[in-house]
Amino acid sequence: MKKFFILCIVCFLPFYLSAGVTTYTFTSLKWASKVGATVCDGTTDGWVCDKEATEYTAGRTDSEGRLYSCGVGVKKGTSGAGATSVIAFEDVRRITFNFCQNSSNGKGTIFVKIGDNEPQSITVNKPAASGQGIYNRDSIISFETSQSGKIKFWVECTENGIYINTISIRSSSGGSSPFTMDTYQLVTDVTQLEDSDQVIFGVYKEGVNYIMGYFDEYESANNIHAIKGRYSNDRMQVDADDRAIYTLRKADLNGHACYIFQDELRYEEAYLVASGGQTKNRLAVWTDVVSEKSYGNYGFWDITIENGGEAVITNLGNSKAKIIQYNASNNPTLFACYADRSQTPVCLYRRVEAMGDVPAIIAPLVNFGTTIESTGSRTIEVNANKLTQDISVSLKQGNVFSVSSATLDRDGDQLTVRYDVALPNGECREGRFIDTLLLTSGEVQTEVQVLLHFLCPLTVAEAVQLEDHAVIYLNDVTVTKKYDTYIYVRDETGSMLLFDRGDGVTGKRYGADVKAGDPLSGVTGRFINYFGVPEISPSEQFKIGQNKEVLPEPAPVVIDSADVCRYLVLDSAVIKGWTEMTYKGKTYAIENKFKLSSFDKDVPTRTNVIVSYDYDVVTLYIVSQERYSPEGLSETSTTGHGARLIMRDGVVVVETEKGLFSLDGKALQGE
Repeated sequence: MKKFFILCIVCFLPFYLSAGVTTYTFTSLKWASKVGATVCDGTTDGWVCDKEATEYTAGRTDSEGRLYSCGVGVKKGTSGAGATSVIAFEDVRRITFNFCQNSSNGKGTIFVKIGDNEPQSITVNKPAASGQGIYNRDSIISFETSQSGKIKFWVECTENGIYINTISIRSSSGGSSPFTMDTYQLVTDVTQLEDSDQVIFGVYKEGVNYIMGYFDEYESANNIHAIKGRYSNDRMQVDADDRAIYTLRKADLNGHACYIFQDELRYEEAYLVASGGQTKNRLAVWTDVVSEKSYGNYGFWDITIENGGEAVITNLGNSKAKIIQYNASNNPTLFACYADRSQTPVCLYRRVEAMGDVPAIIAPLVNFGTTIESTGSRTIEVNANKLTQDISVSLKQGNVFSVSSATLDRDGDQLTVRYDVALPNGECREGRFIDTLLLTSGEVQTEVQVLLHFLCPLTVAEAVQLEDHAVIYLNDVTVTKKYDTYIYVRDETGSMLLFDRGDGVTGKRYGADVKAGDPLSGVTGRFINYFGVPEISPSEQFKIGQNKEVLPEPAPVVIDSADVCRYLVLDSAVIKGWTEMTYKGKTYAIENKFKLSSFDKDVPTRTNVIVSYDYDVVTLYIVSQERYSPEGLSETSTTGHGARLIMRDGVVVVETEKGLFSLDGKALQGE
């Protein structure tokens, strides 16, 4: 949803024309169309078919909401297909065609003629890469001097097909303002929230298209189910859905400003509460906001907004689990409260009323988020309402960010904002960068924030020193071992755990296909020290390189919390049972996380382990064992060559007629 920065000043400048935009969507081979919700009748509005097209494809959307293979198709054999508008347009300044091709082919020319003026054209080239042609895009014809008359267009196709989806006409006789419907916009600052706002809970993660539904005990008595939501491409806007709307109330709790969420659309006197007590992750809607005996002030919430929209919504009651988050790993996915920020964060969208006929410039917050890419760009839609002059564009600082144009059309336009934090010497320029985009048309002006959080990739040793919930990017790491959702990784500085919850869209885990020895790059997520275990919950798909052998590291004499997540080999370790082993004279707790069918017990073995740290106890997860003695012989039997294996100071050595030797053949000093 779009955060709208709006400053409205009414001004009347008679020597400029206030234009509007009329958009037609084509719906048949004869170029029948609709404008808004009204089907054109071909008499008072719409188009007269000059030459029919060959096919019509209604189109679909991909996972990111982009239209493809959509519209009226013109193929090489039917070049010249097109239509003429029934009505004449006054002072046409711009015409935008939205079109696509097929996957990898389709080229030609789109022609436009207004009244008696000379035709103008748009060249359609072959897609640059296979698969890209199916996505709809805009091509624009602008007129230095406005033209008037009926609009005629046609398509000359020289290869495969060109599909025309819509035609948008900017003119002084244009249609009504596009800003006539209420919208739900992303809350990027807590000061935007007003008492009695209607809000929708969304997911603060690109590609996760769910919103929080209403509480329904038939779905779950302990949390609130997720339902499909329709987000704008920039996620600054979400479509209204009556199944997801809550009313926000401002409140005061012992002098502390806070909030209450009421579900008045369904239950009237019912409120969002954290009802998990000291053990459960629960979120529900109940009929009161205070439970003195059990849950305290469990209907009151604190809200902070981070990273341009991430909402940290914390309950002020007694339940241990307080923070509202989205659980992508549950099936089905849901919203609940958690004791720490271990799940996918949420965001809030608030209802904003339609603008009507007030002059305004409307643009979304430009938030590049957190990244390790030293350069990047983002294209936004700058919309406008009832302006009489074109929009000038500038940046207050302009030292990190730049813009693609200094002037935009007075009826709105696309604007690309770029950033570059690369340093000539190749050093990393970490930090938070903020600038302000100034958009001005006459006396109408708006300011738009531009945000970037640039991070340098960290080594494991650097990452594990961070505060809980910090967003981090890792240098390249190698997988040492994996079981279930647990991926143990290391670099030259240390080891840690990737706790793989999955992407929350398809349900597939990011590391579903990884195995020991796989190098990983692009690992990013939130860090947490989970009861002594340093871990990241990945938030994006990482890259997997060429597999290579990964060997355990030699174990230290004493294994302690500093060795957590390391993949170690223990020489002469003795497993005593299913829960403990001895090594170098010390006893350690063990677990069979890697599901070995049995252990070799009470005999020295070379044992490979992953070190964990469970509630202040060092615990060794047994990966594999290797016995020293030949098959069928005990560790004290004769080897058949005048040698035998014996225990010396807790270590297995080889005793021969010539003395004592280590297992790798090195002579040892005798007593």
